[in-house]
Amino acid sequence: MIELPDVERMIDAFAGYATGKTVSLVLIDDTETVDLDADQATAHIQGHAIDTVERRGKYVVLRFRSEVSLIFDMGSDGEVYLESQTAPPRETSKIRLQFAAGRELRFASSGTNGDVHLVEGADLSGFGLLNNLGLDPLSEELTPDRFIHMASQRTRSTLKGLLMNEEVVAGIGNEYADEICFQAGLRPDCKVGDLSDEQLARVQKYLRRVLRRATLHWQAAHSDPGWLINRRHPGHTCPRCTTELESMNVVGKRTYLCPRCQRAA
Repeated sequence: MIELPDVERMIDAFAGYATGKTVSLVLIDDTETVDLDADQATAHIQGHAIDTVERRGKYVVLRFRSEVSLIFDMGSDGEVYLESQTAPPRETSKIRLQFAAGRELRFASSGTNGDVHLVEGADLSGFGLLNNLGLDPLSEELTPDRFIHMASQRTRSTLKGLLMNEEVVAGIGNEYADEICFQAGLRPDCKVGDLSDEQLARVQKYLRRVLRRATLHWQAAHSDPGWLINRRHPGHTCPRCTTELESMNVVGKRTYLCPRCQRAA
């Protein structure tokens, strides 16, 4: 499942090359999921340069100097990546943006969603998918007080359900939600209404710490012997106390926790 750190790493891999470059040709491989027709591509994308590359939650946004944006809904396994024009496209290819230098920026997705949308104008706030997104986990706006206030409006939710609610905090998926709960020492299935302000502030602290480290130091984080994310498999033990991990479904997702290190509220 695509999560915020995955999208950040994806953008880092192509943004330096693509920013400022002019798209010479647009190739649409899946007309059902790409909300862009040939006339729009000719008028707004072809012959125009990419101005900036942005992330909104788990969405990738390409802003063009023609004052339009392409928004990539990553779905469950979407990928935006650079490839040679001579390489055959994947069967799951959605769209390819070709550059004169012989490379293409491609988007492929075989999972749910995986759509591409064209938005005209600089203001993206009216676009429904982005308009409903909550705060970015790495934003300075996500203070402990702000997180506690948002949690107070969803007291019947589980802690994991709160973390994965895109209208509260954008970009957290299944695995990192489990990691945040583990690092904070709280069960993912506990009710938000049972948590104290001090416990919620601890969740906010580890939310930012986990995602920041996974974004900036992905390889180090995913080889850290103290992280739960590296042991999310049946029969594995807790990286701290070696107790066998417990597995359950929370908000319809396979969830792992340590019954000893993670306690109820």
